[in-house]
Amino acid sequence: MSALCDISFITPVYNEADNIAAMLSNLHAVLRSHPHWKSEVIIIEDGSTDGTRKVILEEIKKYPQSQLILHDQNQGYTPSLKEGLAKAKGRFLMYIGADEEFDSSELPFFVEPLLAGEADIVLGVRWQRNAYRLFRFFLSVIYIFLLNYLFKMRINDYNWSQAWSRDLMDHIHLTSRSLFILPEIIIKAHDLKYRVKEVPSNHRGRKAGKSSVNMRIMGFALWEALKFWRLRDSAAYAPSKDRPRKSEPELTPHR
Repeated sequence: MSALCDISFITPVYNEADNIAAMLSNLHAVLRSHPHWKSEVIIIEDGSTDGTRKVILEEIKKYPQSQLILHDQNQGYTPSLKEGLAKAKGRFLMYIGADEEFDSSELPFFVEPLLAGEADIVLGVRWQRNAYRLFRFFLSVIYIFLLNYLFKMRINDYNWSQAWSRDLMDHIHLTSRSLFILPEIIIKAHDLKYRVKEVPSNHRGRKAGKSSVNMRIMGFALWEALKFWRLRDSAAYAPSKDRPRKSEPELTPHR
């Protein structure tokens, strides 16, 4: 796909009526302060039941560079993200959550390394997760350790905001149907020797609403991770159909 803008920001939304207005306002405030970014915002409203759609339809009038995709029924986070990726027209793409836990003022730390050609994928790393309960924090640590052990990597955060080059996303085939989609992107980028850069990111915690992630969803992501590891060398799970592997990956640590 030929790019028509510099960067596409992709935001799946489900039951975030209390957060989405602030999220869009903060995001577009940063975009206005960086006019050299030719950008678009793709919002996927995934069949919310709490009035989120009504809020978005009102707010989006303020932001002409926004594109809205509406789902009459909830399809899930991963199908929504994939649809946003398919619609995106940017040379670079970035995933941002709609829950206001990500600080939009950090966008330059993700975007500028891509624009400068310093990285192919930029990963946010939450060094402090003060909003996490102890049990969720423990599960997160175990999950990161397990993925690094299985796939022989040294990644510090797999499921936070990420930004990617179009070249990377055009050369990987995504099979995940769960929250494992973000780790899958990282693993395949690593396997194809794309340049990975980690940047520190502030985890602000929720101010309103409730996360839709539960143990069943987390368990499915873990099951997909184990299945992916077991079938990693099969044709269906190959990182790319047409791109040869480079020599060695470049992992740029956070600063």
